[in-house]
Amino acid sequence: MKRWLVGLVVGVLALAIWVWFLPASWAVPWLEAQRRGLRLDDVSGTLWQGRAGQVSLANGTQLGSLDWTLSHRALLGDIRMGLDLRQPQLQLQAQVHRVSPTQIELHGVSLHMNMALLGPQSWLRGQPQGQLDLQVPQAQLQSNWPMQLDATGTWSNAVVRTPQGEVPLGALSLAVTGESGVIQGTLNDDGQGPLQTAGRLSLSPLGWDLQLRLIPRSDNPALVSWLRSLGPLKADGTLELRYRGGLAQWNSAAKR
Repeated sequence: MKRWLVGLVVGVLALAIWVWFLPASWAVPWLEAQRRGLRLDDVSGTLWQGRAGQVSLANGTQLGSLDWTLSHRALLGDIRMGLDLRQPQLQLQAQVHRVSPTQIELHGVSLHMNMALLGPQSWLRGQPQGQLDLQVPQAQLQSNWPMQLDATGTWSNAVVRTPQGEVPLGALSLAVTGESGVIQGTLNDDGQGPLQTAGRLSLSPLGWDLQLRLIPRSDNPALVSWLRSLGPLKADGTLELRYRGGLAQWNSAAKR
């Protein structure tokens, strides 16, 4: 009986040690299955503290290296992770807590990105340039939709590269808040750049409403030409844009 008990204890300890030092490479197939389209290469370390030398998307886009820490509470179903994704033009850090299969909490999210990574954007009529710095102290996602959100960001040295030349926009700031799945956001310039910018965004599962008011502070030909490509200008050079979708469009029509 004693031998059986000793064997059981030894087996449990061996299993605990194996789990504690489980190689990260053994968990890669499971991680990739959880996030389809994500590929991890050059994996080292353990499941609890590991590193992938390169993270890639299904289309081949390389995101950079990834370091992570996973709390051992995951053995009890409480999944908490720290993520650090880096490459020369992109750095992302975040604390992730999986509350349930459909609910995720984010804390301390910090994103620094060269806007050129986005490539040409049809809605901008060109390719964005400059640096995006985004901070998200907290966010709560339900089935990937932000139920609660607190975020601020800046787009410094903002430029849009077009076939006609580079269009300077100055420095833009973004503030976004969300409560009960309804997102509100504002976009403004710093008051000193070549383009006076004021924007408001309302977003919910039922629809969205974006309003922009753009006024050039100078007669920069490239800037004025770019504004004309977005929509008709008023006599004073002001451009007012509004984009709506979902029930937000119907509600606005009903009010009229």
